[in-house]
Amino acid sequence: MASERKVRVKTSIFFTTYDEKRAAEILNYIRSNYKVIEEERSTVVKELYYVCVEGRASELKEYLKDKVLWHKVDIIEFK
Repeated sequence: MASERKVRVKTSIFFTTYDEKRAAEILNYIRSNYKVIEEERSTVVKELYYVCVEGRASELKEYLKDKVLWHKVDIIEFK
């Protein structure tokens, strides 16, 4: 009998914006809709934000599209 392996999924979100109010709105949106594992703001490039959430958050690609200068949403599956 093959053992069932639990698949763990997390999503890494990177985005840049010069608008701190907009960044706060985005971070609040992510916090209210996902379980945040990690959240960082770059100390070198203060406009760069990183958030890691539990689960698949592919819809954030569309959400961020018109709100920030640049974004990257990576979904990672651990099998």
